Amino acid sequence: MLSRVLNLSTTYASVGLGVLGVLLVLSFLVIIWQGRVRRRHALQLQQATRLLKNIKPSAGVENNLNIILETYSGILDAHGYAFYLLDEAQNKYLLKSVRHLHDDKGKKASPSYNRLAPDKKETYQPPISLQNEGIGKSMELIHEGRVPLLSIPLGTGKGLIRIGPISSIPGRVRKQLEFVNELLPQVVDVLVETDRMKIQTDIVVTSETALRSVSSMALNSDAVMKKAIEMFATSMGIADGFIMFQTKGGFQIPVSFGWSASQENAIYRDREVGAQLWRAIAQREDVVIRHNNAQYPKLSGLLNARGHEVLLIGKFSDSIRTGLLVCRVDTTVDTGLSEEQFSTSMRSLSKALSRLLRIQNTIKPMTNNYIELLKLLSKTIDDLNPYTVGYSELMSRYSIIIAQEMGLPQREIQDIALAAYLSNIGVLGLSEELYLKEGKFSEIEFEKMKLHAEVGAEIIEMLLGNQAVGSYIRYHHERMDGHGYPEGLSGGDIPVGAKIIAVVQTFLAKINGRKYRTPLPFDKALELLKNSAGAQLDPQVVDALVRWYQRKRGTVKNTGRALGPCWEMTCSTAEVCANCPAFGQVHQNCWEMDRNNCQAHGKSCESCFVYTEAMARKTSLGGKVV
Repeated sequence: MLSRVLNLSTTYASVGLGVLGVLLVLSFLVIIWQGRVRRRHALQLQQATRLLKNIKPSAGVENNLNIILETYSGILDAHGYAFYLLDEAQNKYLLKSVRHLHDDKGKKASPSYNRLAPDKKETYQPPISLQNEGIGKSMELIHEGRVPLLSIPLGTGKGLIRIGPISSIPGRVRKQLEFVNELLPQVVDVLVETDRMKIQTDIVVTSETALRSVSSMALNSDAVMKKAIEMFATSMGIADGFIMFQTKGGFQIPVSFGWSASQENAIYRDREVGAQLWRAIAQREDVVIRHNNAQYPKLSGLLNARGHEVLLIGKFSDSIRTGLLVCRVDTTVDTGLSEEQFSTSMRSLSKALSRLLRIQNTIKPMTNNYIELLKLLSKTIDDLNPYTVGYSELMSRYSIIIAQEMGLPQREIQDIALAAYLSNIGVLGLSEELYLKEGKFSEIEFEKMKLHAEVGAEIIEMLLGNQAVGSYIRYHHERMDGHGYPEGLSGGDIPVGAKIIAVVQTFLAKINGRKYRTPLPFDKALELLKNSAGAQLDPQVVDALVRWYQRKRGTVKNTGRALGPCWEMTCSTAEVCANCPAFGQVHQNCWEMDRNNCQAHGKSCESCFVYTEAMARKTSLGGKVV
């Protein structure tokens, strides 16, 4: 009995050991299988990460398609890889990117037979286009003639990949390809849509640029001259030229291209160069000056020492002033034109430019009417809201004050004053609900509202032809730290006029209230303005306004009096102030009247900067202004 029990025990032990062995083997196999799965998943993750990391929509479709083909070349070794995109209008797949693997593995090529240089090892040249009909819906091996290929249509049908020559695919490779294929449809859709939008954007930008260029030429004489001489130079194969006018005590060169900085400086520094140019043409319509001309030695400095260049000089007039067209012609360049043909073309350009500028001079007086119209429109916008009455006039006056304080030239001050007055004219291109909205804008509304700067600049450039005024309006929301709009300019790249407008606008926003916001006390507003200098505002511009106010406040002896009559300081119109007893009163503060009409332009005595400035001055150190 005991022996039987022992035998059973031995049998069970043997069976147990056998089962255990089987379980161990199975466990080992499972571990191996799981390891392979993990490695496959890791490889797939690595492939996906590499693919998505390298895709950059901004790089363009063809560059990104080549990156995708590079991913396929890392999975499946073949001679050539081609990426096609569906052109729905033609119902064809068009070749967009080609990649060849030669001895220098990874060589890419453009989808043009002019660049696909035949190679002895090359056995497959992808066609430029493929008919949509007959393209399968799934990955399959096909033959194109005698060449075996792998055809991989993408899920959305917008893309097709051809790889070859290749006659078979291992199962492991097929799975990797299928995994990448699952990623591609959405990626390709994004690339195609991005490229489509980029093309549309380029068209729009090109159209706007062309419209702006042509419109500005209607009133901008410099733009007309620049376009005329550059078109002439391009058509005649001329690389260097400039236009010159005589001025009191010297010469002016409004248009120049191709000349070195030293040559331009020589023209400006040496008055005799300009004088010889004028003497050379004298009573003639045009003249040719050759190298080492003894009569006009200074002009040789405008020619290179090789001796095969000539100066071609023409003359034009706009009835007010006479100008010179000066071009440097390299006679060794084969343009197919004789010297006489150059001279004839120069005479033709001179006459055409004279006519253009004379017509332009008859149009220019109309700009004053345009300016008055735009100012009236801007004032009308201001008067729609009691809280913005006088705003444009305030913008202009403060901008003039700052520009004068900074010692800017009078012409520049005039342009800045006009730009400040019309700085918000662009809201005419926005909906009334948007620019009359009270309170904070939503994110979308704010993005729309930001467009007013560029719209305003376009209006000015098209109607007035004044590029300087347009640039001041376009960039008056830029910041010194580069975080403004529309272009993110910073520091010295921002025009000084735009910087001045930005300071005035910021200051007025602090001292003028809204229905939903009480204005800040004057000294608090001035202090916050100084705190904004550096990152947001130009410190020199801020300092100019602060310095002017300190000087003006120091001149007022009676510290209980306002700096000026309230209607002047707020630029309120006669229509608003007609029924106010303070209107026209210069001997008594408006807040000391029995009644006033401040509410008509969104003011109250307690918070109006006219009052808070006087009170701050009265209480500061016993009335002493610091």
